[in-house]
Amino acid sequence: MFKKALVTMAAAAITLGCVGVASADIVCADSSYCIVTFTNPAKDRITISPNGNGDTFASTGITVQVFLKNCQGAALVGVPAAEVVLFNSNLCICPGGNIADAATDVNGRTTFSGTIRGGGCVTSLQVFADGVAICNTTLKTNSWDALPSSPCFVDAGDLAALATKLGVPMNYTICSDWNEDGFIDAGDVASFAQQLGAACQ
Repeated sequence: MFKKALVTMAAAAITLGCVGVASADIVCADSSYCIVTFTNPAKDRITISPNGNGDTFASTGITVQVFLKNCQGAALVGVPAAEVVLFNSNLCICPGGNIADAATDVNGRTTFSGTIRGGGCVTSLQVFADGVAICNTTLKTNSWDALPSSPCFVDAGDLAALATKLGVPMNYTICSDWNEDGFIDAGDVASFAQQLGAACQ
């Protein structure tokens, strides 16, 4: 009886020890954080495409840094890039199209400098790490792929939507003004023509 109780206690101790180790490696929303900086505060939006040929954060002058820590404040090293993502439920995102640049370093830091492979026009992006919401950002997107009816595919439907806004000031939307000059005009048509048929790759 004593031996059985001892074995049970040892098993419980091992289990508790394992849980303690595992919990120390869990991303903690209270300790983790993001730093987003803009070279030009007016440039807070990137234009994205399903084929990955959209703007990058780096080329737009946007720096996105994410610092992951456990609830004791220790840096989480080696969290895989695929576990740190940018997200908004109103975006269509191609598989693997929203992940960080690399695994977290010795400071628990990773970055986003590329683009998002996907479509949609949103006014904020959220950072998740291991499924934990880390921060909301004011980062915005627009895209040649604007319609939910054909997600992650720039097609004739998107062209028809553009046509309703072309040269009609009262129908203006930043979501179709890809050069952000305040007008939806021939420049935007030319931009769209280069993306027609773009899809996840």
